[in-house]
Amino acid sequence: MCPVPWFLAPAVADDPTPRWRLIHQITCEPTATLYYPVREMRVLYGLKRQDYESFARYQMPHAHELFAPMDALTAPDGDKNPDMRALLARAAVTANFFCPVPEPAAA
Repeated sequence: MCPVPWFLAPAVADDPTPRWRLIHQITCEPTATLYYPVREMRVLYGLKRQDYESFARYQMPHAHELFAPMDALTAPDGDKNPDMRALLARAAVTANFFCPVPEPAAA
């Protein structure tokens, strides 16, 4: 369950863009609580470097789980790291399709 106030709030402290605009599956401002099936959920865990290395070496994550060292997530310009970009691209819902359907043209 995703309440309207959560969708209308900014996703990032220094950017006023509401969350719903960043979620490409929502095409207009929500006016009622939205319900999404759990099957669409992805979880990104940020672990301390030593925990990450141990986990990555010996564990098998579930398909919806993604793991990254916390220092990589919080690094300056970490969003430009090619490995981080690849990890996040695999987390996108569109990653499950051979050729994603293009966004409709703005009217």
